[in-house]
Amino acid sequence: MLVPVGPGRAPAKGIKVWLPPSWLGGGRIVCVVGRRSKIVKSAVRKFVGAALACCVFVVGLQGGAMAKAANSISEAAKATAVSDESLYQLYKNRSWRWGNHGAAYFAVQKRQFTAWSTEGGKSYGEGVWFMPGSGKLCFRATWHGSWGAKTSLSCFEHRQAGKVIYQRKSPSGDWYEFKDRHGKSSLRNGDHASKKVKRFKAKL
Repeated sequence: MLVPVGPGRAPAKGIKVWLPPSWLGGGRIVCVVGRRSKIVKSAVRKFVGAALACCVFVVGLQGGAMAKAANSISEAAKATAVSDESLYQLYKNRSWRWGNHGAAYFAVQKRQFTAWSTEGGKSYGEGVWFMPGSGKLCFRATWHGSWGAKTSLSCFEHRQAGKVIYQRKSPSGDWYEFKDRHGKSSLRNGDHASKKVKRFKAKL
């Protein structure tokens, strides 16, 4: 249950507090008032105190995410470029899952690249993938959608520090962990793209 608070109104224990958007420049902030948190319960008795309590919590979360991103950039800067052979072994006959919005399959046979995407509408791409060196993996494909067809080249850089592999969109994307020290990544064995591509072809 969300309970609006105002100056002089203190919420009950263990409930969520909603601060009206007009009080916070259009933002919407929700705090949970703990049963034992005297500091928070005292703060929310006053509007300003409640706003500050919530803001500190939100900023703390953002700060943690920013620190993690900064750490990834720092680690990637010190890492070494992944070799062509290592990239080949990493991607061959595997699919790179793009969340629930697409997937790309990197076949060994003729280095065929097959992908589908629902970002900005349904589309599919077919082409080839290759490693030009310096830790890069690229794919040149012709993409088809309701808007027609377009050929494009996309490249991703890879660097490795220990068991961790970092990746970024070339030439100036942000570095992020692509494969963690436990071996977890967005790559899956097998072809998770071709069946979807066939369905898209039949409809487009």
